[in-house]
Amino acid sequence: METSRVHFYLPKGVFFVEGEDAAPFLQGQFSQDIRTADGFRAYGLWLNRKGKILADSFMLRISESRFLVVSYFGETEVLRDNLENRIIMDEVETRSTESGWFGVSVWGEAIERVLELAKLERPSGDGFSSCDGVYAFWGRRGEETNLEILFGNEADRKSMESSLSEIGIQLISAKSVRILALREKCFQVGLDIQDSDLPQEVGLADVAVSYTKGCYIGQEVMARLKSMGRSRRTLECVSAPKMLEGNGPWELRGTDGSRAGELRSVVCDGAEIIGVAMLKRALSEEKTFEVAGQSAVAICQAMQGTDD
Repeated sequence: METSRVHFYLPKGVFFVEGEDAAPFLQGQFSQDIRTADGFRAYGLWLNRKGKILADSFMLRISESRFLVVSYFGETEVLRDNLENRIIMDEVETRSTESGWFGVSVWGEAIERVLELAKLERPSGDGFSSCDGVYAFWGRRGEETNLEILFGNEADRKSMESSLSEIGIQLISAKSVRILALREKCFQVGLDIQDSDLPQEVGLADVAVSYTKGCYIGQEVMARLKSMGRSRRTLECVSAPKMLEGNGPWELRGTDGSRAGELRSVVCDGAEIIGVAMLKRALSEEKTFEVAGQSAVAICQAMQGTDD
């Protein structure tokens, strides 16, 4: 299975939201519309009142009174506290499990094999499937389609890992997954995207925000930014000719010496160094920037423009 790849990981955020008011309560908190049929999976954001991104997650609608929230990098306790602080008279509670959760990201031909091993049906594009506390839904790791399998106990995960190793499917590291996402400009909230960022600046306005669902936290800012057309900053994938001195973020300067933004982080991909930079949109067309305070050869080149 040459096109098959698998990544085992521990999702940072997994918890249930339950209660007779769960659906209307979450509808007023989450950036995506969840007024859907049971078995629906949505990807969206948790915003503050200024429209800045607190975290992202998948929302699995098990029933009108029970939802499962899954986040790659958003911490369970942070997400739960955010919701708990907004519950006033709603019949809603959040609940996490003591045993923990274990995730598997799958690409290529291995998807069908993993579904078979997990005894799960192939989920629809906007849906999820489940059996005996194991969930399957489509993830967000890059342009290539990938499946996420979520296990509620370690024994099932170990059994899956053993079975996949026996048939020779390639296991890839967290670093490889991140490089794949960076190169395809699938920036990750909690790694590349910070709580000072707006969805429009990081390529998430079209994939994670609903403009028709009505009121939710941050909705007024989203509507205003949509009417403006463009954000003032843009997150870019960049390359550099060598490793940089010190720890990021590093200030970036344009060709005229003006401040252009910041290089947030870098990672080695073989002989190449790539990273993430937040740039002023007005200067992003320059494509070449100098890292302030370092030699002139420490140049970052924007690989591709961010969608509006």
